[in-house]
Amino acid sequence: MPRKAKRKKKPAAKTRAKRRYAGYLLLALLVAGAVYLGYLNHLINARFEGDTWALPSRVYARALELFPGLALTSAQLEYELGLSSYLRVDAEPLPGQYRRLGESIELHTRAFEFSSGLQPARLLQVFFDEQRVTALTDSVSGVDLALFRLPPVIIGSYYPGNDEDRLLLAENEVPARLVDALIAVEDRKFYQHYGIDPRAIARALLANLEAGKTVQGGSTLTQQLAKNMFLTPERSLLRKINEAFMALLLELRFSKQAILTAYINEVFLLQQNRIAIHGFARASRMLFRRSVDHLEAQHLALLVGMVKGPSRYNPFKSPTRALERRNLVLKIMFDQGLLDEREFNAATAAPLGIVDRLPGVNPFPAYLDLVKRQLQTSYSADELSRRGLRVFTAFDPLMQRNLELGLKRGLRRFRQPELQAAVIMADYLNGDIQALVSDRETDFPGFNRALMAQRPIGSLIKPLLLYSLLEGELTLASKVRDEPIRIQQSDGKIWEPRNYDRELHGEMSLYQAFIRSYNLPFVQLGVDGGLEVLAQDLARIKLLKHDVVYPSMLLGTTAMSAYEVGQMYQVIANNGYFTPLTTIRSVSDQQYQNLERVPLESHKLFDQARVLQVQRAMIGVAEAGTASYLAQRFPGRSLAGKTGTTNAARDSWFAGFTRRLLTVVWLGRDDNKPINLTGSSGALRVWSDIMEQQGFESFKLSHDGSLSWRSINPENGGIVQKSCENGVLLPFPQGRLPSRRSACP
Repeated sequence: MPRKAKRKKKPAAKTRAKRRYAGYLLLALLVAGAVYLGYLNHLINARFEGDTWALPSRVYARALELFPGLALTSAQLEYELGLSSYLRVDAEPLPGQYRRLGESIELHTRAFEFSSGLQPARLLQVFFDEQRVTALTDSVSGVDLALFRLPPVIIGSYYPGNDEDRLLLAENEVPARLVDALIAVEDRKFYQHYGIDPRAIARALLANLEAGKTVQGGSTLTQQLAKNMFLTPERSLLRKINEAFMALLLELRFSKQAILTAYINEVFLLQQNRIAIHGFARASRMLFRRSVDHLEAQHLALLVGMVKGPSRYNPFKSPTRALERRNLVLKIMFDQGLLDEREFNAATAAPLGIVDRLPGVNPFPAYLDLVKRQLQTSYSADELSRRGLRVFTAFDPLMQRNLELGLKRGLRRFRQPELQAAVIMADYLNGDIQALVSDRETDFPGFNRALMAQRPIGSLIKPLLLYSLLEGELTLASKVRDEPIRIQQSDGKIWEPRNYDRELHGEMSLYQAFIRSYNLPFVQLGVDGGLEVLAQDLARIKLLKHDVVYPSMLLGTTAMSAYEVGQMYQVIANNGYFTPLTTIRSVSDQQYQNLERVPLESHKLFDQARVLQVQRAMIGVAEAGTASYLAQRFPGRSLAGKTGTTNAARDSWFAGFTRRLLTVVWLGRDDNKPINLTGSSGALRVWSDIMEQQGFESFKLSHDGSLSWRSINPENGGIVQKSCENGVLLPFPQGRLPSRRSACP
């Protein structure tokens, strides 16, 4: 009998379990993949739908207003245009360019969004006659202009923690020529693929295998964007997988134009010291002083060529290699029909055309530091470095230049390389700080001495002390005695102050004691009641530093910064009206909406009549006192000021004002060693060099009906005849006119 066939056995339970586990594993992998893709999608959302880039906040100077009659030379206008990265050319200028036409300058301004609205780009001609602007003309219409505001200079930026800098282009701002060149060189199938190009990957793989090293890449522009924005530059399989997935997600989520725009804004192109320059717009401004929409073919080709290797094709470090790469890109553009033969030949023959050197990062560090400190009450450091704010300040680049040149010349005379300086220049009427330095190396971003260095101010305290003394029965003509005084302090020690010259000068007028800066008369008057009033007056301007008031404060042992001295003298120069010294005028966001505007704050703190008496005494300091050097240096000009010297000549101070302009100068050493300079022989000379460079108008006293003027003998305070050549005309309150008569000195 034939055998029966064996029956097939059913799969064992073990086999069924394996299949079930395999199914679970596949499901888990699918879920994990979905979760991971969701995570990658979340990363994309966070960047593209939030603040895509951390944008530095820009700090702007004041806008230079041009008008006929303005005191401005053509050289000064060229300097300011240079700070704004305007390029000097010989042909008719494009936006961001200018040219010399005889004694005039023709410039094509860039468009700028002021708080009042958009000011479009404009071609205009500025005419000069010696030291002034004589006319403004619109070069297109030929119409004369009464006023034109130049877009303000960017004087610095607050960079994000990643030290990246960029200017953003919107989709409608990206030049078509840039897009065409970029696609021709980096990704010709950009509009055909969906984020990855398998053929390009395979082609690159074969080329690399044949060469035995990486000689060709297969990444699309979308993959490059994914790598640049979300991934690290490491070369690994996992990173390439992530790059591919993210490229696919980007293509699913966003349009080709959005991806291109993001790439053009993101790509790294240049390094400026510690700051990485990203995006074509910023790199174009840095390398060519041109906006990206005004690049010529050779400029465009260099930037596109640098995408492949910003370090390798850096035109500053490797100009020959950069030129070869640029010409290769031009050849590709020619082959792709983006250039005709004439354009190709002209572009290939052109030089690189880059600037001589990249501008420094934040060339005005002391001023920028003060701006940041004054913004801290409204904006955090993170907001300043990420939100792309526009901070408009009172900074005057031309005044800053005059300050720096004058300081350099002034310090040269002392031949003390360890001598340091801090200088502040401000408009005492509105409180605008217009220029500032805190180091003899003015672009050094170190310790901000103008704000942080607390040094004894010496006789700079005397104008405020004089104001305090004039509250009672004293006048500038009152007799005082320069004689020894011994004061027992709270700790039992005896304080015996002395004059700087160690001499005694007997009896004299208060005016004479002030302009000669004798110490002993002021100490005597101070301990008789003036000290308490001085402390109250310091407290009014928030400069009283100690709860316990010491007699030595009468001689300026109180330590202040140059900024604080400036605030004290602002009140004196402004007829007793306190206006906070500030750098900031307004702040706006990326959409040009004003976030805040700093209002002019001014309120009366001191009696005007008494302040005017102090001002007249300070004019006397410059006429015949410790600052009489000014009368020799600037004959016929009226100036007001006060010298200050501290013990052992460790600090040299001078604070003075002209019409509207207050300038404070401090000289000293960081190790507090003597500099052997008084206020007269040191800071005063530097102040004079700065003011000569700056130019100024004489200070004029305001009229006050409560004061009467009399000519007195400065030595004894007696009234002299008006014809007395050596008499001094001084103001007095109506009820306290001097009655004594005196012979003409």
